Parts: sequence; structure tokens; C-alpha cells
Amino acid sequence: MNPTAYESPEPATGTSMAPGPLFIVSVWRCGGSILYALLNKHPQVALTFEEDLWVLRSVFRKPAAYCDWAVRCDFWNNALTRHGIIANDLPRGVADYPTAFTAVHKAFAARKGAVIWGDKSPSYYDSLPALAKLFPQARFIVQWRDPAATANAVARAAKSGGGWAQRRGAYLRNLIGYEILKRGVDSLISSGQPVLQVTYEELTSDTAKVMREVCRFLEIPYHDDLADLRGADRSAIFKGAHHTLIRGDEIVSTPRTVVLDPAIRQQIEGYVKLWKRRYNGEWPPSVLNDADNVALPRLSQRVGNQVAYRATRAFEQFRKVCFAYTPLALLKSYRSAKARRAIPR
Repeated sequence: MNPTAYESPEPATGTSMAPGPLFIVSVWRCGGSILYALLNKHPQVALTFEEDLWVLRSVFRKPAAYCDWAVRCDFWNNALTRHGIIANDLPRGVADYPTAFTAVHKAFAARKGAVIWGDKSPSYYDSLPALAKLFPQARFIVQWRDPAATANAVARAAKSGGGWAQRRGAYLRNLIGYEILKRGVDSLISSGQPVLQVTYEELTSDTAKVMREVCRFLEIPYHDDLADLRGADRSAIFKGAHHTLIRGDEIVSTPRTVVLDPAIRQQIEGYVKLWKRRYNGEWPPSVLNDADNVALPRLSQRVGNQVAYRATRAFEQFRKVCFAYTPLALLKSYRSAKARRAIPR
């Protein structure tokens, strides 16, 4: 087939934008960046990469005159700058999250002439029902990956210098968050929200098959270029060694070097066994090679993990609220001082 020839029984018509956003969601290190890069090659799709205004939504509780969400969003993770969006070009007087999110993402999509707009981010993993309530016409693509492989990817990111992966609770956030995401998906499906579930393993081993499914879900034509990373725009993806593979042209499906602590892997396998019993073997997408010798996590262990997870999440939320309300001048001074301390002497 001609790589630029479209394959669809019902090609999309018109140029009006989709009535609701598209969210690509997973937990951290599930390979959502690959799906983002591939899908963004489509001329009708323009997704941002971890714009993450959602994590700063406390800023919208401020009075409208002081709701400096655009400036803070860019200061948080350079979201606007990474996507070539100028804060002054956005509508003024916007003081609620849905309107702000829509303004940013439609502006980004309009520049490309795309009709599908939205964001790829793991930050939505625990918020699917809330997002569906705010955006009734939203669509969701959820990507899963074997939990042990995901934890190993987090461990590899920590070893390569990924600061977020080195934070206390990063592994536990993924482990507990995995089932939280599952419950969110089930809630969307039960309410009739459009959801497509894909796996990292199939995306990397049979990319064309998965991308055809994605295009059918989005009702856009498929073409063979979507199964290849060559030519993908990755300019908005954060720099760092843990993003090395996504910057290459090859989709790697071979197993990675295992650096995960054996005790953590054992704990993960226990949770996988528990979840497979809970969900009648249909979830999660993982194979236990020696399930009979895998011990289920004890009740005390599960309770302890939940307490630790909630404490970590509470601290994260506290940080985000502080970021939303602390004067920007103080935040800039703090960040500058932190950067100076990090310089070797």
C-alpha cells in the first residue's frame, strides 16, 4: 500500500473540530508516549504532551481577576512554550478549568488544521469520572502494560536520572494507581463513555493492528505511516535519558534489562494474582509463569500500601495547591536557588 494512502470505509468529512477532547491515559512508564507520537502524525490529530493543567486546577479557585492559570501552567512544566503557544494569545477572562483546557488545546489543534484535540498524560489516571463529567463528549484511550514491566521501567528511569522516578512513593503510586485507573475505566464504560483500551505489548509488537483500532475508534482514516515513528514530532516531549527510546525511529519490543528489586517484583506478582482473581482473569494484562507459588499480598500489607499511597498523594496535592497560590516571584526565586544548589562545585 502507498504509505500516504488512506484506508477507511468512511473518511472523515468537514473541518469542524471534535465536540470534545481526546485523553490518552495510563500510569507512568506504560509507553503512552509511543501512542502519542504515532497518533500525532495523523493530519487530523493534534494532542499535547502532558500539558497537565489538570494537576494545577486549584488555581481556578482563585478570584477571576487573579486566576493566572496560563502563566502558572507554563512555569510548572513549560507546557505552553513546549507547544509553541503564547499565553497572551489565549482568551482573557477565562477562570474555569474546562474553558481554559478547551482554549489551549483548540488553539494548538487549529494551528495544525486538526479536528481532534486533547492531551496525553498519566496525570489523569485517578480522575477519569471527573473528566467525563466536565467533558461529556470526551473520548478516552487507555493504555495498559504488564505491571512488573512498568515498575521495571520506573526503576530504569530512576537509575538514568529521572527526578520524578526517584521521588519517594513513585513505585507505589504506579502499583496502587493501576487498579484505580481500572476502576475509572469501568466507571466510564458503565456510563456509556467512549473508551478504547490498548496494551503496550501489542502496540510494540503489532503496531499497525493497534493503530488501525485507534483510527476506527476515532473515526479517522488509517495510513501506514502511523505504524512507524519516523517523521514523528517529538519536540514537546521532555528531555531526559528515560525518553531516549521515544526519540529514536525504531519501536522496540524486546524485553528491557531487569533492574527491579526482586522483593518489589514479588509484591507486584502478588497483586497481579489478587487482581486476576478479582476480575475473573480478564485483567490485568500480565502472565504469571508460576502462579501457584505466588503469594497473595497480606491484608496488613495492602492496608499499609494504601495508607502510604494516600499520604504520598496528599503531600503531592498540598504541593500543587501551594504552587497555585504562592506568589510567582517567590516560586521563581525558589527554583533559581534550587538550580544553583544542583550545580557541582
